[in-house]
Amino acid sequence: MSQSRADLPAASPGGSRRSTERAGSAKVPHTFRRDSRLFLSIALLLILFLNTVTLLLFRAAVDWGSQQTERHAAEILRRLSLSSGEVADSLERVALEPDVLFVALYDSDGRKLRGVERVMEPPGSLPIQKPLPGRSRTEWRTKPDLLLAAMSGSKGIFAVALDAGTGAALRTDARIASVLIPLASAVFVVLSWLYLRSLLAPYERLLATAESAPGGPVPPPDQDERGFLIARFEATIAALSDKERELARLARAEKERADDLEIAARTLARNLPTGLLSVDRDGTIVELNEAGREILKSEGEGKGESFEKLLAGALDFRNAVAAALAKREAVTRKEIHWDSGDGERVVGVTVTPASGADGRFLGVLALFSDLSEVRRLEARVALARHLADLGEVSAGAAHEFRNSAAAIGGFADLALRHPERAAEHLRSIRREAEELARVTSDFLLFARPQEFVPQRVSLDSVAEESVAETERAFPSVAVARSGDFPDVSGSPVLLRRAVSNLLRNAAEATPPPRHGEPDAITLGGVSEQGEVLVRIGDRGPGVETSAREKIFLPFFSTKPSGAGFGLAIVTRIAELHGGTVEVASRSGGGSVFTLRLPVGGPPGQGPILDSSRRSALDPRAEPPASS
Repeated sequence: MSQSRADLPAASPGGSRRSTERAGSAKVPHTFRRDSRLFLSIALLLILFLNTVTLLLFRAAVDWGSQQTERHAAEILRRLSLSSGEVADSLERVALEPDVLFVALYDSDGRKLRGVERVMEPPGSLPIQKPLPGRSRTEWRTKPDLLLAAMSGSKGIFAVALDAGTGAALRTDARIASVLIPLASAVFVVLSWLYLRSLLAPYERLLATAESAPGGPVPPPDQDERGFLIARFEATIAALSDKERELARLARAEKERADDLEIAARTLARNLPTGLLSVDRDGTIVELNEAGREILKSEGEGKGESFEKLLAGALDFRNAVAAALAKREAVTRKEIHWDSGDGERVVGVTVTPASGADGRFLGVLALFSDLSEVRRLEARVALARHLADLGEVSAGAAHEFRNSAAAIGGFADLALRHPERAAEHLRSIRREAEELARVTSDFLLFARPQEFVPQRVSLDSVAEESVAETERAFPSVAVARSGDFPDVSGSPVLLRRAVSNLLRNAAEATPPPRHGEPDAITLGGVSEQGEVLVRIGDRGPGVETSAREKIFLPFFSTKPSGAGFGLAIVTRIAELHGGTVEVASRSGGGSVFTLRLPVGGPPGQGPILDSSRRSALDPRAEPPASS
């Protein structure tokens, strides 16, 4: 029924639109789908007919066997009721038959008078409903499978149990088959129609697409859909061949354009001031520009070599490229350090996985630049800033030293003039000397810091010791503790000094009449987002908004007798531990100072500090001084 491509009518270019319209409007006879449905319907009807006939014949055979057993039981009962001899002899003769399980005689009330057991003992009462006079009654039983039969006679009611034999299993099978065969037939019909629909769905979709495709052959009136599909397929193959030739032409043009882009990319990479390293998925170097060779001190081009050999001296750089190749994850803005032979080098590296337009992993691209000079300039700027701070601190310290020296000299003159009051003046001289020692100890924090090894610090112990120290210095104060104080990494001496300074300031800021209030001075701990917040609250006059930034500077104090170093020391200690100090107003009056510290890791791991802040105080420093 199919028609070859040569027999199809050819469409001229001028009439292609009319041919398309005719192709879209012409409908192909759906003979294949109609034939498929008709064939399936006939096959289903035939299968259902055979199943029904088989089930009926099987049930008829089972019913015939059951009727034969019932007739045999009725015949036995008839002989017993007509026997003229002794009942016991008649029962014995019946029990000799091979299919008899037991035989018994019951009175009119259903009580057993006599019975003969062959396989099973007759029950004490009539096991079946009492039959009508002169009639027999049968009943099929299961577990065990047997036939019970009873008949009323002049001597009583005779009952016999016969072995059902293979007929019992056939009766069960007949009942099961009577349910399963119709159910299975219905399921089979439904599944067959569903399967036919799923089988014809792609075919119908293909036929609909072929009918609506423009520029195809018009189906003749006597052609079915199979011939039409073959003709349309052949026409599609011819069109695809033309498209393939057109695509080949476009591919050649695109390749020429890609070659031009590659030349431009190579020129750009060669003149790029930043180092560029391209590595394929196997770890082989594809491109290393001139700036990259200068940064890495590479003599050759490096192309075709392994990136591990090129970056053998820069371990962190090599590991970043290897991680990007293995995990296909970008490494952005990472600084690496290595000794290149002429001093330590600092290089900023960004490694990015590269994928093609189809999603294939091609390798990694690494952009890197030498930051050594930038970091050295930053270090010099930081040093200059530190020296400026040190100059400011030195000026303040000199002022304090001059005041203390003048006070000591004055008290010494008074002691010489008034020997009778020398003890009093000596105590004043000692007090000024202790104050001078505290100022000197605080000045060492900024002028001559020493390194300390970070260790695991229990903030709970630090808080407990700081509270005890404050309550000893101010007997009327009771610090209210609350919250959690987890472990951090740092110096326990410095952290205790910072917390003690804040508690001392809180006690000095709170008026003495309010020291006895339960929540006048509080110490709380809160953990949030990798930080622990130590909050110290007071009931003082508070800190003005304009002074909240100045109170952390050295020698700035709002107290008439304050040296202005207490909060500056707390700020310095917080910076050395990678944290900060903040101040805010407290609800109900007063201030809240918050010491933020990063939560500590394993022992021996301290916070990451700025290069200009990597040292700390001598743990043997003097006790804290108030601001």
